[in-house]
Amino acid sequence: MGLPRAGNTLLGSILNQNPKIKVGANSIVPDIIWKTHCLKTDDGFKNFPDEDSLDNVLKNIISNYYKDWDCDIILDRSVWGLHANLEMLKKYSPNEIKFVVLLRDLQEVISSYIHWSENNKPNFLDINTDGSIKSKLDFLVREDSDLWRSYWSIIGARDSGFPCFFIRYNDLVNSTSEVISSLYDFLEVDFYNHDYNNISLYNIRNIQYNDSNVGLNLHTVRTDGIKLNNYDMDKYLTDKIIAFCKTLNFWNDGSLC
Repeated sequence: MGLPRAGNTLLGSILNQNPKIKVGANSIVPDIIWKTHCLKTDDGFKNFPDEDSLDNVLKNIISNYYKDWDCDIILDRSVWGLHANLEMLKKYSPNEIKFVVLLRDLQEVISSYIHWSENNKPNFLDINTDGSIKSKLDFLVREDSDLWRSYWSIIGARDSGFPCFFIRYNDLVNSTSEVISSLYDFLEVDFYNHDYNNISLYNIRNIQYNDSNVGLNLHTVRTDGIKLNNYDMDKYLTDKIIAFCKTLNFWNDGSLC
């Protein structure tokens, strides 16, 4: 799990070089589990509440979904730290639970989204706003946004008691090999010699992102090496917004060390 624009696609593209590991795209697995679990509120189920049989289905959703994925480790990417998802995961996961969490300062996440939208038109931000930077900002930070769901999911994982491996975006970009090596230790798998200078676009089982409905290049990674994309954050965010975001970046207070 992690914040958007925090290196999710990059991490997946790197780890997917290893045939023993697969990092999924934005997952629908929690939705499948939740919608199936909600059948327990259905009148038909209440009329004949065979909970054990329905739980047999729920306990096998994750295994069945990934049945054809030929690998040893799967990182299912979603907001698993949100309370309802976490409770479902604890009840129905067939495997040991570990969280890999991608972090990036919120002001960088927001400005990265706006920078992308200004340079890749049309896109979902323009479609859902009047196209101004202010309206895009308001859309990104609305109460039910993906950004806040991801943020509260991270806090849920942090406080869950399950093992967490936190990856800061700048570390992933600037110290890639060290981060990946430590991640392998966390996952308790043998190290794989990745090629950080020739990274393929994100692809699993010959399936790639179709960004036509959100905007081009939302999930594009550099294929010629890993570098930070430099731009002027002040062009998109006010000093007040930047200062507010900094109060929420709890990973900078030393508590995760």
